[in-house]
Amino acid sequence: MGNGLCVETGSSMTVFDWMDHVLGTVQSPTGKRTIHDDDFIDRLNNYYTMIMLVVSTVFISSVQYVGEPMTCWCPPEFETEEQDVRVRYTNVVCWVSNTYYIPMDKQIPPENLIEQRLQKELVYYQWVPLILLCMALLFKLPRMVWVVMTASAGISIAKVGSLVKETQLYSEDDRDKRLQYVAEYIDQWLETIQTARAGFCVKMRERVSNICCVMCGRHHGNFIISCVLVMKLLYFVNCVGQLYLLNAFLGTKFNVYGFEVLDSLRRGDDWTYSPRFPRVTLCDFQIRQMTNLQRWTVQCVLPINLFNEKIFIFLWFWLVFMAFLSAFSLVVNFYAFIFPQHRKSYVRKYLQLTGFYNQKEKPMIRKFVTYLHQDGCYIFRVFSMNASDVITIQTMKYLYKLFRERELKKEISEEAA
Repeated sequence: MGNGLCVETGSSMTVFDWMDHVLGTVQSPTGKRTIHDDDFIDRLNNYYTMIMLVVSTVFISSVQYVGEPMTCWCPPEFETEEQDVRVRYTNVVCWVSNTYYIPMDKQIPPENLIEQRLQKELVYYQWVPLILLCMALLFKLPRMVWVVMTASAGISIAKVGSLVKETQLYSEDDRDKRLQYVAEYIDQWLETIQTARAGFCVKMRERVSNICCVMCGRHHGNFIISCVLVMKLLYFVNCVGQLYLLNAFLGTKFNVYGFEVLDSLRRGDDWTYSPRFPRVTLCDFQIRQMTNLQRWTVQCVLPINLFNEKIFIFLWFWLVFMAFLSAFSLVVNFYAFIFPQHRKSYVRKYLQLTGFYNQKEKPMIRKFVTYLHQDGCYIFRVFSMNASDVITIQTMKYLYKLFRERELKKEISEEAA
């Protein structure tokens, strides 16, 4: 039950639930999460990855602005009384301008072929903190889209999830009262979900809406589920897209970087050194001397690339890992919500534990499943992911009681009429 999907399973806790239980302690000083409307893979995208990138940004920024990110080997002509000034000027001007990389075993293009030097320019190292910060923002963006989209869902999933989560700290009587209140709130919200009755091919649209999520909207009972699928698709697109966006930022084929590292490990080569992040580069700069310009070519050391290389190696593997996780989450959620039998088995599983499920109740339970829609099923999925199965069972029991009493009254009134 702990997997949070509308699919029956024999396990009470998945590996993602366990990891979230362990890692969730870093989100707040009290070890309690404040957001309860997502799953562990979502939080791995929008919170833990974002924190990791922000920490990397702070680390690289401190190395750049506190230490010496670049040191250049100056020519003998600089060994004058103004040596310190010239050396400092060389270091600064080479840092703010782009350097270029040519292996030691290859000849430097002559001055009349400056364009060949420019083709080897490194244009990223000054902007690594900004790149990492933008990556962190991109990982947070799907969460922002989710919040904006679900604002018109008619129910605050985060607040309801937090309310249910807090009931675990109450006494039994207070917990039952709070869960009854939650059930009444969900019941009122579900009552507002009415299938649209106007337009073209009404019955056909109702049939399609009951079978899958092709027809989306609040009145079809699958608006929240549609938002969930959009959010998870954005997480996947974000991970894959960043692999290719870094190609443009770094000026290298970053999308195959990890494969090259793995190939170096297979062949026993030094995988810690990559021409994408060279330690020793060349810098061209000009000094104006009265009426003429004098060009200097110096060799510089980029110790900052020692850290950049390790960070971006890790980020490549992390982005690939998150892309697989996001794709897995998207496929599983889509499969679980697209077919109504999973929703039926999910509801039946919990009602069996409440003691309501029997042969006589089967017709009523089928109506209850239709009454929940996909969105109602997802609300209980949120409860099971963020609270516990016991809380989920109790809340569903109270909601089913409300629905059952209302349906029985309708049947009695129809028979009397």
